[in-house]
Amino acid sequence: MILNDEAIKVFKTQLQQAVVVCSERCLYQSVKWATELLDGIRVDLLDSRIPFTTNDVHLPTISIYHNPYQTELPPLSELEYNKYQYAKSLFHIRQYDSVTHALGESKTPQLYFLRLYAKYLAGEKRKEELTQEVMGVTEETSSKNNELDSIYYELKNDYENSELDAFSLYLYGIVLKKRDLGFKAAAVLLESIKKYQFNWSAWMELSTLVQNKKMMNDLQTVLNRDLEGSVMKDFFLAKLCIDLQQSVNVFRHIMEPLTVYFPKSPYVISQWALLFYETMDYNESLAFFEDLRTSHPARLEDMDVFSNLLYLQESKDKLCILAQECIKVDRYRPETCCVLANYYSVQRNIEESIEFFTRALKLNRSYPLAWTLLGHDYIEQKNTNAAIECYRRAASLNARDFRSWYGLGQAYEVLKLPYYAIYYYQKATDLRPDDVRMWRALAGCYRSMRQEAEMNDCYKRAVACDKSGKNSALIQVGRIYEKMGKTSIAIDYFHKVWEQRRMISVTDELAEISLKLANYAILKNQYKDAERYAKTALNTGHPYHAEARDILDQIRIQSSMKTR
Repeated sequence: MILNDEAIKVFKTQLQQAVVVCSERCLYQSVKWATELLDGIRVDLLDSRIPFTTNDVHLPTISIYHNPYQTELPPLSELEYNKYQYAKSLFHIRQYDSVTHALGESKTPQLYFLRLYAKYLAGEKRKEELTQEVMGVTEETSSKNNELDSIYYELKNDYENSELDAFSLYLYGIVLKKRDLGFKAAAVLLESIKKYQFNWSAWMELSTLVQNKKMMNDLQTVLNRDLEGSVMKDFFLAKLCIDLQQSVNVFRHIMEPLTVYFPKSPYVISQWALLFYETMDYNESLAFFEDLRTSHPARLEDMDVFSNLLYLQESKDKLCILAQECIKVDRYRPETCCVLANYYSVQRNIEESIEFFTRALKLNRSYPLAWTLLGHDYIEQKNTNAAIECYRRAASLNARDFRSWYGLGQAYEVLKLPYYAIYYYQKATDLRPDDVRMWRALAGCYRSMRQEAEMNDCYKRAVACDKSGKNSALIQVGRIYEKMGKTSIAIDYFHKVWEQRRMISVTDELAEISLKLANYAILKNQYKDAERYAKTALNTGHPYHAEARDILDQIRIQSSMKTR
């Protein structure tokens, strides 16, 4: 969709209303996501003329019982209101069984959802308590949420009678997914989103069911038809681009306009950091992660990925500082344990690294990155069987991440089982067809089996994938910072590209960058630099040639005025 100020102002109000609606239903991740966007919105889009919370105009935004979504539901009686407030207080202190008991068998949508959601979380909590051992002899891998069946049958019956609201549909989608009914779960989650599209948790559950690019394209067609003009849809598709290894240009097309309106949002900055991490543009990713750390030093989300980036760059000092800062915020968060594990890993203290990856998994067993990295550590220890088990669990949690499949390929290659290794490497190349490492690994297996034709094909693919340079990534980062209003940082990136490419060939892209640099230099009264930049674009086509001549004329006028 084409975004403009008015459309974003409407979306801003919808996000503010979503904070109230989702907070009332104890969906804290949805609330956090919405508030991260609101906190980073462009200041000129905020209404600073009137007191916000005391003006009746904003009552539908700040009051749950005047909220447009809430007013469509049956109103609560005083008895129901009191019970719901009591149940919410119990939920806040994680007494989920007490919530279920307090709300009884009420069918009022608000009470009905919170009762079943609390029942689901109580079952998850008991399941976690039974599975504290990780990769040990007493580990219980077959434990399950014993509340799922009763929740499923209750929701199924009410679903068939068309009695579920958007949030109960969201919960029904989760339960269907847990029962491995993926297509049915996706359909129900789509129903939930169509009824209320501002529950980000529903979008995230739906994203885990999209396993390949074809599914994404089919889903995008449906969303474009049913949710035309939805900003939520754009954020969702941008997230899927990262998850499914879509091209950078596809992501940019969606996220750049959003970045203009939410330049300081930690969520938006993190998405750019993750994108460049996934495309192996590590220096560019580092810039965004450091920007995120500077603006939100206590935010632990995505710090596990940041620590892995620092590990890959062997930045021991930066990784040490990051680990210390994460410990200060919360030493018992899975992300903190992962950061500490990477710190010990870069120090070659593999025993300690394994200990902290295991701690992270005790805190969150559904943590594919930790399983994969633990597998890497076991490979280092030559404990191949343990590594294979870790990679398998990572793949079962997130089959879209090439790292677990690639790890399995490496493990079976170590075991001298090339047929198995080829199978897993092929899985990895399906997910990362443009990654030179995947094709080289596959070629190595074919070479060991003396299958020269297949080996040569893989090496040809590897050569085709090999990057010619990092200029495109530098340009992309510069443009992103330009849209964020951080012009001086953008200029630094553009200058790096100009230095690298001006003596090779002057493309239209380089001409455009040269003119940006020239105009910025003029603003800073750096006329000699401006002249050098403008001359780069002088021998290019329209419109760059004409603009370069105008800039050079402007510089000559300024110079003549100074000599007088």
